[in-house]
Amino acid sequence: MLKLSRQLTNYPNPKKSASLIKQKLEKFKDYLPIINVVCYHGLRDRHWEKMSEVVGFPLKPKPGTPLNKILELDLGKYIEQLEEITQIATKESTIEKKMKDMKTEWEEIEFIMTSYRDTGVSILSSIDDIQIKLDDHVLQTQTIRGSPFIGPFEEESKTWQDTLVRLQKILDNWLKCQATWLYLEPIFSSEDICAQMPVEAKKFGVVDTYWKEVMGAAVKDTHVLVATGQQNMLERLIDSNNLLEEIQKGLNDYLEKKRLFFPRFFFLSNDELLEILSETKDPLRVQPHLKKCFEGIAKLKFT
Repeated sequence: MLKLSRQLTNYPNPKKSASLIKQKLEKFKDYLPIINVVCYHGLRDRHWEKMSEVVGFPLKPKPGTPLNKILELDLGKYIEQLEEITQIATKESTIEKKMKDMKTEWEEIEFIMTSYRDTGVSILSSIDDIQIKLDDHVLQTQTIRGSPFIGPFEEESKTWQDTLVRLQKILDNWLKCQATWLYLEPIFSSEDICAQMPVEAKKFGVVDTYWKEVMGAAVKDTHVLVATGQQNMLERLIDSNNLLEEIQKGLNDYLEKKRLFFPRFFFLSNDELLEILSETKDPLRVQPHLKKCFEGIAKLKFT
């Protein structure tokens, strides 16, 4: 406006109007601190209540209240206290937005499932991105909870942190269970192995039922927060992993006994030995492993 006033030197009336507008703008600048305080989008009822306590009367404007009505309240003398409340509101608003953004992001994240052979059962596939995102959000939530402005969001942030930590534990146990189940499922699909290891076969049957129930529910809705929200999912996965550890121990003991009974089985890996033991009715299954068991023998002719 100052530049415009100079350009209108030879035009008295326009110059007068420009000068008048300039004076009004200069006067309006005095109200900017108050406007910045009362018009901040992050103000909540708790902030308006504190401001009202400072000025001594209800300050929160009603919908449609014109700005000039606020400016007529002579709030300038309280500006330092009001700005302090607005600064707190700014910090709290940042926390509120981060919490909302994280929750919104997880609403869209889904697991990728793939079918496992011809079993009709699906398994988890490629969850690296989910784990990276989870680690990042756990760290963000811990940082938020350490903020001195966490007060209004204490309970919400604690609940969200518990949700993420539980999700982390579920994924860890889920992947562990899946890896072991994938290893043992072909083994205990053999009737011969089940007949020779009835206790372990029974335990695997329990785990197999758990696993198929968990995966069946997860496939119905692959959104991470929904799929992992199954009742007692973490507890069931932990129980399954405990059983799988017992099964693996029993399996190792069983293979050890077979090797002690026929020491040349020590030359074979567990998988190779299991391939033989899983088909005891078919002696030809030993053929590919003869070279490891007996020096100088590559093949036998069975009659």
